[in-house]
Amino acid sequence: MPPQFARHPLSKQLAKVFPSLKKPRIEVVSPRLCDDAIQRLAPSLAQYVGCTIVDMNPGAGLWSSKLHDFLKPRRHVLVEPNQDYLPFLQPLLDAPGSRYKYKNWDGEKVRHPDAYVEEGLIPDVEEARREGSLVLMVANFAGQKARRMDTDVGSKAHIRAIDFTHSARHNRGFHAYGPTRLLMWMTDEEKRPLLPRTVGYRHKLAAYLEASFHVEEILGETANDTKVNREDALEIESRKRVAERMAKEGIVLPPDRQLDLKDVMYSLSQTSRSWHREFEELDEGLKSQRISQFVGQPPGPLVAVGRSGVKKKGTPGLTPEYNRWRLLRNVLMGENKQIDKANQYLRKQEEIDKLDLEAHRDGIDPKTQEELLGTLDAKTNVHGRRPPRLRNGPPLLMWDQRKAEPLIAQSDEFWPSKEGLALLDFQPKIPQPFPTNREQSTYFDMLATELMGVKGPNNIKLLNKIAPGAFEALVPKVSAFTDPRRGGRRDVESIRNRVLTPEQLYGLAMAWDKWLFKPQYLSDSMPQSNAQVIKIRRGARLKVE
Repeated sequence: MPPQFARHPLSKQLAKVFPSLKKPRIEVVSPRLCDDAIQRLAPSLAQYVGCTIVDMNPGAGLWSSKLHDFLKPRRHVLVEPNQDYLPFLQPLLDAPGSRYKYKNWDGEKVRHPDAYVEEGLIPDVEEARREGSLVLMVANFAGQKARRMDTDVGSKAHIRAIDFTHSARHNRGFHAYGPTRLLMWMTDEEKRPLLPRTVGYRHKLAAYLEASFHVEEILGETANDTKVNREDALEIESRKRVAERMAKEGIVLPPDRQLDLKDVMYSLSQTSRSWHREFEELDEGLKSQRISQFVGQPPGPLVAVGRSGVKKKGTPGLTPEYNRWRLLRNVLMGENKQIDKANQYLRKQEEIDKLDLEAHRDGIDPKTQEELLGTLDAKTNVHGRRPPRLRNGPPLLMWDQRKAEPLIAQSDEFWPSKEGLALLDFQPKIPQPFPTNREQSTYFDMLATELMGVKGPNNIKLLNKIAPGAFEALVPKVSAFTDPRRGGRRDVESIRNRVLTPEQLYGLAMAWDKWLFKPQYLSDSMPQSNAQVIKIRRGARLKVE
């Protein structure tokens, strides 16, 4: 019997029902993992006791039943299209006084509350308001591909996140019942575009969400899911702030759900490449005389050898361990020189950032501001245009705004265990910070898609490729572009698209809406419903649901 079956019997039951592992849905099979996640969510979930739960793809129902027992909802709708899971869900439906209801719906129907009201599954909006019942949505779209032909977004988790965002903007769908929260399971790969940990991974999907939601990772299988490391100083500062928030809120994670502090500090050091640990072990072994320098001789103090390290006649040869140490040492010395240059550059960058903030502080007199701006221009011209680095003001990435570190899950707590899951918590911002009408919402999506959906180091002047003259016409209308406290810079042309804030994108959408010379082909292709904007370049029409 595989060890996973012994630890989590639900895995064995699922393996019997789904013997083929071609495309199984990934399930949570660890009761303790569910308990730890609910404990982490408990303070913010308290307001949902007695709510209505709409549960999409509950699968075997372990997570659903745990959440149900904690919240004791008025009603809990299980929407499970795969009837192979019904034997797992039937005990929940048949329990005395059960508040579970079941539907095997699939497709677009599952996200429209009118269908639920018609079936008597949930009350209408007016009745729900009278009883004071909130709606909590739960979903598991892990690893499911999108079936809609009108989009280039390949994940159903991403499609549902986009739909959820559009509904929140206009208080439609389940958001008509009030600001609606979503707990969604997805794979680590699907999580990355929605909750990027580095600016390099911040694309259009993150921009859509940031305008309406605070998204936080509650648990995941990996501590670091990025292929590109961010700057150490940023990561260290981010983790320090999170530790302070956790201490202030009294959040304590189970010891075995926390990051290994040694691994964290090692990954955040300047020597964090995979071979650095090997070098450190060899270096310690040679210096402590546990590893020999010469073949056939006992370990001893290091002896200087020629640069080539070629064995001379009559002298003992060098051990493979010593030769490997020499190679890694030379690579490290060259790398340290690059690090020193980078740190020197970043120190100059910080000077410019501080000067920019000082020039825009409240109450500054015009003469002092003019002098500071002149100094800023001079330093910028000498130092070069600034790349996206440290942000002045609130963190740009939602990852850096997290209240606590994610709980760490083990691979065998999921079935199948080849790929683990992450649980994301989508909490709507109240009130909506960037209200839009239908047209403005479409413009926001279009601009975010065009500016942040393009690979490469493009800057804000890409606006002129969307429409000639757009940069000159729109950017001056948005004060956030020149205010460093709101993510702006004095040298606006150097702003990279990956660091555009929701406020800046919203300002562009408002300015585009009022622009008399916006391209007519874009106006003619405006959709008549919530837009899912994918492509417009080269005159392509906007694609809609």
